[in-house]
Amino acid sequence: MKFSVIIPTYNDWSRLQQCVTALDNQTLSRDQYEIIVVDNSEDGIVPEELYLPRGVQLIHEPTPGSHIARNTGVEMSIGKILAFTDSDCIPDENWLMNAQQYFDGTSDLVGGRVEIFQPEGGSKYSFLYERVTAFHQHKNVPLGKGITANLLVRKDVFVKMGGFDTSIKSGGDWSFTLRCTEAGYKMIYANDVLVNHPARNLHSIFKKHYRITCGGALNTKKEYGHSYLRMLGSHIKSKFTGNRNEKLDLLDRKEKVIVYSIDVMKFMYRSIIYLGMILRLIDPNKIRE
Repeated sequence: MKFSVIIPTYNDWSRLQQCVTALDNQTLSRDQYEIIVVDNSEDGIVPEELYLPRGVQLIHEPTPGSHIARNTGVEMSIGKILAFTDSDCIPDENWLMNAQQYFDGTSDLVGGRVEIFQPEGGSKYSFLYERVTAFHQHKNVPLGKGITANLLVRKDVFVKMGGFDTSIKSGGDWSFTLRCTEAGYKMIYANDVLVNHPARNLHSIFKKHYRITCGGALNTKKEYGHSYLRMLGSHIKSKFTGNRNEKLDLLDRKEKVIVYSIDVMKFMYRSIIYLGMILRLIDPNKIRE
């Protein structure tokens, strides 16, 4: 068995259905990969109408946390290469076929391209914003930062590095890939290893940034001992010193106004979260990874 595809899910059954269907239709021969779905719900109750293609394994991991679920999936896997994606993603039909070439002695980890699409009934403004701002794998992977929406890694490397750190609330994928690259393992970006990701609605975008802000604050406090006040200062400073996003150059004036407006709201929202932690009105430990 060449690949083990690991998919954690948390009560996301309808989108999981689309994900596993796309995986079942890969151009790579079906005997070359297995699909392991890890249900991370508390009760482990699966809808009766859920259809899983033949050979898809469904296991239950009740302990909250997507990276805990991923580690559990790896324990059940038999493939030489672990392929991680999420239940809301739709892998391209050539995802695994194209990925295999990079593991012929040239790399240990692969971070593939993530393309944003507008789901049926989805907000065009959210789609525009995420298309410009989300999942810059081409920039982050060369820096050692890969995301589990589209990450492949040799299983022996994963085991040697101890898997995902389940003690942190956010950024477990970046933490893992950075540990790997710092240990000397090679990670490359592959533009032709494609996974499609739906644009979130505005509520989901801000919900995500609540989790990222709280989880990132816990990580920073643990690693550097910084206060939440100092983090707020760094957040404000970064607003004026951040890297240029070349995708903005492709937008017309109206589109730029929309992206900038949402970005300002996100900046203010994250500032309020930091302020809430400073005043002890928000407990970052209570977020669900």
